[in-house]
Amino acid sequence: MSNDVKQQLHLFFPGQTFPDEDIEDGLERGEILTERAKILPFLQTALFDEKVLEVELDGRPRIYFSRLKDDLPDIPEDEVDGDTISDEPEYSQGDYLKTMSYLVTLPLEPGLGSMHLRYSRFIVLRMFTNTYAVELGSTYEEITKVGELPVLRLSFPTLARIVRNAREFRAKVPEIMDFIVVIYVDENFPALTTTPIDISIKGMSFSVTQDEQKLFLMDAVHSLKLYINDELVTCLDGTVKHLSKVRKKGGIEYVCGVEFDLVTPTLAAVVETTVASVQRTHIKDLAEKSDSSGIDLIA
Repeated sequence: MSNDVKQQLHLFFPGQTFPDEDIEDGLERGEILTERAKILPFLQTALFDEKVLEVELDGRPRIYFSRLKDDLPDIPEDEVDGDTISDEPEYSQGDYLKTMSYLVTLPLEPGLGSMHLRYSRFIVLRMFTNTYAVELGSTYEEITKVGELPVLRLSFPTLARIVRNAREFRAKVPEIMDFIVVIYVDENFPALTTTPIDISIKGMSFSVTQDEQKLFLMDAVHSLKLYINDELVTCLDGTVKHLSKVRKKGGIEYVCGVEFDLVTPTLAAVVETTVASVQRTHIKDLAEKSDSSGIDLIA
């Protein structure tokens, strides 16, 4: 075992203990990764699947959110006979990651996180697959731009570790799935119709507008109707457990998370079946993206 691995674990995860035998076992089983080529597929998956990343700074408990951003090259322009001609370079999505030299992320949310990140020594990015979490150790490099969009440039992770049972299993709802949720917020407001972000057997999160998010209060209970392919799947209640926002390509995404009130075994079984259906669709969607990109994405 390299002393460098142990040192990095202590730097990125301060306050945790790492016995030598646990580190050796983690390296042998592939649950601690130090080779950049083995870390790369997780980052490619985060980019292609537009996964929300949790961001921790210097081991502090405050969690921020971001997404990976593609680093599209500038398009050079030449002037020929008074006309400007753009010579677009050959570039496929995520090509910059293959250099395994740096990462580009959107600014953190809440926005104060981007300022804190600039003065942080050690950064942990956490992404979730269908069965485990992956924590990636990185460092801050600079604020830069992709086109006109301000972004954060980080070092390519030098260490990653796989964490089992980091949270209850959540299935991401892919864009190709016709899944909507109708939320009854208040008798004084019409029902809201929106798209789920992910779902588990315990609850779900969904996207709302900035103004709509103001209608939700922590621990408030709302009635929900879930529809897939225009068919009613189930009706149930959900208690608001988190309100957050995160950057996405088109701006800010406002998120509400609820915990289901599963009052009967039958209702719990319906939700479990729905989660399995979402998971199958997500895996199929990733397989299609893998085929088109030639990259093995991780479900």
